Amino acid sequence: MKKRVVTAFLCMALAAGLTACGTGKGENTASSPSADTSSDAAAASQDEGTEESHINMALFTYIEGLDPAEGWGGWNLTRCGVGETLITVNEDMEFEGQLADEWEQLDDVTYRVHIRQGVKFSNGTELTPEIVKASLERSIEQNSRGGALKLASIEVDGENLIFTTEEPFSAFIANLTEPMYCIIDTTADLEEAASKPVCTGPYMVTEYVSEEKIELAVNENYWGDIPSIETITALNIGSDTKTEAILAGDIDLAQGASNTTLSQLEGVDDIELATVTGTRESDIVFNCAEGSKLSDVKLRQALSYATDREVVAEVAGNGYAQPLGTAFPDTVGYDSDKVTGQSHDPDKAAELLKEAGYEDTDGNGFVEKDGQELVITISLSSSSSTAVSEALQDLWQTAGVHTEIEMLENVKDKRDSGDFDVIFDGWQTVNAGDGQYYLASRWQTGGTDNYGKYSSEEFDAVMKKLDEAFDQEERVEAFVEAQQILADDCPCLWLYANDNITLINTEKVNNVTMFPIDYYLVTPEWSAGK
Repeated sequence: MKKRVVTAFLCMALAAGLTACGTGKGENTASSPSADTSSDAAAASQDEGTEESHINMALFTYIEGLDPAEGWGGWNLTRCGVGETLITVNEDMEFEGQLADEWEQLDDVTYRVHIRQGVKFSNGTELTPEIVKASLERSIEQNSRGGALKLASIEVDGENLIFTTEEPFSAFIANLTEPMYCIIDTTADLEEAASKPVCTGPYMVTEYVSEEKIELAVNENYWGDIPSIETITALNIGSDTKTEAILAGDIDLAQGASNTTLSQLEGVDDIELATVTGTRESDIVFNCAEGSKLSDVKLRQALSYATDREVVAEVAGNGYAQPLGTAFPDTVGYDSDKVTGQSHDPDKAAELLKEAGYEDTDGNGFVEKDGQELVITISLSSSSSTAVSEALQDLWQTAGVHTEIEMLENVKDKRDSGDFDVIFDGWQTVNAGDGQYYLASRWQTGGTDNYGKYSSEEFDAVMKKLDEAFDQEERVEAFVEAQQILADDCPCLWLYANDNITLINTEKVNNVTMFPIDYYLVTPEWSAGK
């Protein structure tokens, strides 16, 4: 087995006040480039009568539907190389023009974005600012996340679109990278948008079978270099069986194989295991609601100090996860190293428990308060890592906290009811190419995903500051400030950052770029064989 670890560094260049252009291709690849990847070479190969180049693959996760205006369908489109946004994020976490080739900020609420010329959809329809406008408005109106763009209006100005936000929103350009804003041909039959959306990427959907597969073929109208791999089948395969499937030859590439299965690759030479530290994190959420036992910040801090994240990351990742003490993995690049969180310190945990009024008065090894033993219940779904919860249970009970584990078929009901102590969670921290949405939705007062009911006027003020921080240095400083508030208040206990794992049969596919953000995968640079 070949193992190559690709490290991504942030070079996040927000476009606020600047003009950015270009579509430079990335160089962080998991396999050596084929010498023959051009469209001319592919055509010559076909002329010589060779077989059509085809691969089978398994996506990070199989999401139902392909319509970017519905749920997370756009993430399927970007993973499959079908859908494109105006602006994208490359493997070095830089913003790049995709269907836009220039953009600039005109004032605090106004942006001018130039639509790339000469682009056609896979059906041959020309990409126009009018179609882009209609596609964006459709996603904003229909998708539950559409309000995150804070958009007041879109106007066509020649080859440009003029965007006006409802208020200063410095993450606007970054938010255009969210796959829900993949541009589809709104003049085509929108009844087929969930199964065969017409897009501009290097590949097009030829067949979609719900819960089974997505069939892809080269988009001959693609505005960039035509891919040399002509057809791809994306199969619905669970993470626990992806390694077995690639060893059996059922698939040629697997994104997101379970780390517990990778030992099966030992001694296998033609399967490359490529990793990059991803932008996802895994955590547990504390119930901070008034009246709950974990509304006491000292108790939350005590549990954080009682947690050895090195142990938890090793248990969870089997060598493919990095301990995490703050809201963002290093890959994201918001100067997380400047944030002081809680490291493993049993003595400090005991001190804080005592300050919170908890002591072991009867000598049974567990702390009590007002004669009542402290019991913390960890709730998790059956698909969550039992081993991680058991590791936390051992660590917390060593600190004197009686800890129980509650396995649920659907943790969502428990979460939504608010009747919980601790619940497992995990997020893509930059699901809009930027971390502000992640922070605001999870911990801002009244945030859509703030089911721990955490509330801090200080944190809310920093979120407002982020909206108006158009200078990149000021923006990073605000991210550090927000992370420090969260680290001090402990509404959540961050555990580890997940590695993105991709298995590649190098006999079938090469030149695979590793992206920290896992909703990117297929690129036109992929080549067949060695």
